[in-house]
Amino acid sequence: MRSGPTRLAFAACALLAVAGCSEPAAGTDGAAAETEPPPAATAAGDEDAALAAYTGMWDAVVAASHGDQDASRALDDHAVGAAREIMRTALDEAAAGGTAEGEPVLAPTVTVESPELAVVADCVDDSAWRTGGATGTAGPRKVDATLIHDGLAWRVSELRIWEAGSC
Repeated sequence: MRSGPTRLAFAACALLAVAGCSEPAAGTDGAAAETEPPPAATAAGDEDAALAAYTGMWDAVVAASHGDQDASRALDDHAVGAAREIMRTALDEAAAGGTAEGEPVLAPTVTVESPELAVVADCVDDSAWRTGGATGTAGPRKVDATLIHDGLAWRVSELRIWEAGSC
């Protein structure tokens, strides 16, 4: 598996190779046709993709808490750095108490701040999600997430999960 910078370099080389071999668009004087979608379409696409990364992270964590080992590995597709470590630690603690039951209810909103940065504000109700025998700590809690775009995909990079009752 390639590392982030290597993947980015590979993607850039592939893009340049394709662009260098393309024919000029019909009806132009050799100038490349504009192929980028309008800014509004790009922003909406980035919002959807960033939100999919955030919810994908939670889906992987919930599935892993129910014993799905492949889902635990899928966490790497959606989270990196500190966010991934927080979720892995939570999974390790939950595994010590047995298999989880139920799942949290998410209510995320995403804001794309730049082509490389997005933030998610969420109020996660984990009252129906029992992990590791924990009792008395479940309930609606504020979750703040930062997502980065590495040139290929959005991934959650930072995550702060507040105490129960914070939203």
